Amino acid sequence: MNIVQVGPFPLSADCIRGGVESSVFGLAKEFAYSHIVDVFDFPRLAGKDTVERQGSLTIHRYMNPGKYNQDAIERGKEMLRDIVALHPDVVHIHGTGGISGALYNAVKFYGIPVLLTVHGLLHVEKMNALRKHLSLKHLYQLVVQSRAEFDVLNQAQHIIVDTEYVAKQIEQLHDRKKISNLPWMYVIPQGIQSQYLSLSTKPTKEPIILSVGSISQRKGHLFLIKAFEKVHSKIPAARLIIAGSLTEETYLAKMKLEIENNRLQNSVDILTNISQEELLRHYQTASIYALHSQEESQGIALVEAMAVGLPVVSTTVGGIPFVVKNGESGLLSAYSDVDSFAHNIIRLLDNEDLRDKMSLSAREIAQNYSWTNIAQAIETVYNRVISSSI
Repeated sequence: MNIVQVGPFPLSADCIRGGVESSVFGLAKEFAYSHIVDVFDFPRLAGKDTVERQGSLTIHRYMNPGKYNQDAIERGKEMLRDIVALHPDVVHIHGTGGISGALYNAVKFYGIPVLLTVHGLLHVEKMNALRKHLSLKHLYQLVVQSRAEFDVLNQAQHIIVDTEYVAKQIEQLHDRKKISNLPWMYVIPQGIQSQYLSLSTKPTKEPIILSVGSISQRKGHLFLIKAFEKVHSKIPAARLIIAGSLTEETYLAKMKLEIENNRLQNSVDILTNISQEELLRHYQTASIYALHSQEESQGIALVEAMAVGLPVVSTTVGGIPFVVKNGESGLLSAYSDVDSFAHNIIRLLDNEDLRDKMSLSAREIAQNYSWTNIAQAIETVYNRVISSSI
């Protein structure tokens, strides 16, 4: 089968930024073992046009000629030209942004079987951002990106979503007449890289709380730091490590100020844009994983942590309860409930038997997220999409 994947592909396997990059990377690599795969990376600011061949996997990269991500749409015609020239059996587009929608409609026009993976709804993410901070910028993003998302959802006939939560969100948009078309939806989670499933842990004597996620308001790191203040007062030896790509510098400044105001500089580390090798070392040495997220469709880092055997402390938002079983592989509490979040961290750090029990459960659950299993399920969807296009 000749497969085209359209979505962000990491510039280096050593530094994967974000869940969508991880998903496109993992799926493309897995399919390349038995199929011909071409990945079309979204145009990047300060990037350049290149074609990289790695056996049966080819990565096509494009430069964004403008100053903003929206300017990437200008390269859409060239991307479409290159996709059509390959005569693929199926095109799999990731995301619901402007360029995803434009390419989806264009590929469909050419009669090529095409489907879409929705990695969480932009409409929900931007609405949450606007409610948190009312500004013209957030209002503009909500209006423009929601409109583009609604357009592509109206056109889509087959959609993969990573949790039932996202499927229900799309159904609600249909009920509220934000979209008139309700496509076929397949619930298939995003997978994780194989090294997480076989990683052995070596926790340090001092309890380490690890949090992995982009440095942004959506990940709720500021609430995590506030919770850690309470944890540190009960367990002075505890340390917090926050690792992730830097996407909001103003939010990072707020995090640092909170740390300084509470004299936690020696107990909290914020690591931005670290290598995959370094990230794996932190997973190995941590005692538990914590993420105080405001919105997650699935949360790949949650699964990575469980695969390593880390009990999870997180929130009850979005798709998280579909991934982390409360009381089995982790402890969940409401978003912004700092007291409950801190209590759950302390409960786990103080109870080794509970940690061990949840660690075993977490590892067992994570086995379902191997890319081998995920790719098999997605290939079944590909065959259905191809059959329905004949």
